[in-house]
Amino acid sequence: MRHLTPSFALAALQRGRQIEQFLGRTERDGHQGLCWIALSPGPSGVTIYVSDVEDVGTDNFFDITEFPPLDPEENTWGREIAVLPTPEEALHLAQRDLAADPERWVNQGIVCDEYQDFRKMNP
Repeated sequence: MRHLTPSFALAALQRGRQIEQFLGRTERDGHQGLCWIALSPGPSGVTIYVSDVEDVGTDNFFDITEFPPLDPEENTWGREIAVLPTPEEALHLAQRDLAADPERWVNQGIVCDEYQDFRKMNP
């Protein structure tokens, strides 16, 4: 099973593990790209990052974490949206404000597999 149940996603954050979610296509300043988010626990709380990236994937290259940002002025890791004190609050904000699906979280690094599946379904 690739996707984390909501309770497993919460448990991963509580154990200090990053979780991610592929959100699909996005548009920024008239440019088409892809969007994915990461929730990353740290000493200050859980940081929420949003990455809007160029779709430079190929049949052999689908590491979305290495794609360049849509905005060349932006950090390659994405925009920091918020740092929240608890994993519960971070998950709630991601779902409420960023349209994250509570059933689609994956462990760190698996977002690339999500993108690969997306490419197969959206050539």
